[in-house]
Amino acid sequence: MSQFYLNIRKYKYLYLLMIPGILFYIVFCYIPMYGVIIAFQNYIPAKGILHSEWVGLAHFRNLFSSVLFLRVLENTVLISLYKLIWGFPIPILLALALNEVRHQAFKRIIQSVSYLPNFISWVIISGIVYVVFNEHFGAISWVASLLGADYVNISRDPDSFREFLVITSIWKTAGWSSIIYLAALTNIDPELYEAARIDGAGRMKLIYKISLPCIAPIIAIVLIFSVGSILTQDFEQIYILSGENPSLLAVSDTFESYVFREGIKSNNFSFPAAVGIFQSFFGMWLILAVNKLSKRLGYEGIW
Repeated sequence: MSQFYLNIRKYKYLYLLMIPGILFYIVFCYIPMYGVIIAFQNYIPAKGILHSEWVGLAHFRNLFSSVLFLRVLENTVLISLYKLIWGFPIPILLALALNEVRHQAFKRIIQSVSYLPNFISWVIISGIVYVVFNEHFGAISWVASLLGADYVNISRDPDSFREFLVITSIWKTAGWSSIIYLAALTNIDPELYEAARIDGAGRMKLIYKISLPCIAPIIAIVLIFSVGSILTQDFEQIYILSGENPSLLAVSDTFESYVFREGIKSNNFSFPAAVGIFQSFFGMWLILAVNKLSKRLGYEGIW
């Protein structure tokens, strides 16, 4: 009997626990992949996939020849890079800072406060933004008027809107994203810290020499997945905060908002499917490249 079947017999209960997860991905991820064929058709729901007209690469040609393609590509990449550069390290720093807190009650309060924004919808956040940043009655404009300072509504200013998207995204997701790093930090052997303290290491050296190297494999894996999604953005955030304002769309129109406007609202379902294939193909090559780079640098990859 092969080693594979021996492992199944030995760990049969663990494999049984895997079945629901495997079935979930088969039913909701792999079987629907049949639907990507509509990217090569003029898909009409009434006719169905089997009877819709086949057009080959027409939708891809329309995408790449569109006058808006370069603008959408630039906005998507820039916003993703801003979020990656500024947003990726913050959950790590937050986890390292929380790991150093010794007062457990205070630590739990900080964790709860940092996790809370993740459960607030962008619709509610847009209401908060309107009340806080409005130039006529917003709290910040009121403070600026008291100080006699000029006020610019950064939530409606094209020159600062990308940065505003990054700031609100970090505020909403940083606490929740830090959970995986906190979990990794709790698995570090306390004896490593004790040995380092005996050798005279201070807190900063403990973080630099023990904490960071021990969670580096987790950081590498999360980074690989983050880079792979560089052509995807949070549609809800951009659509709600921009409100389809033409001046804001010029600096925030990403693939998600573009296909919603040009595809879904026009009942052209084949076009979003073509864009999705382009995003997935580009993301796959980014994941392969970053995974290879990670392994060359001595860190674990995702395979």
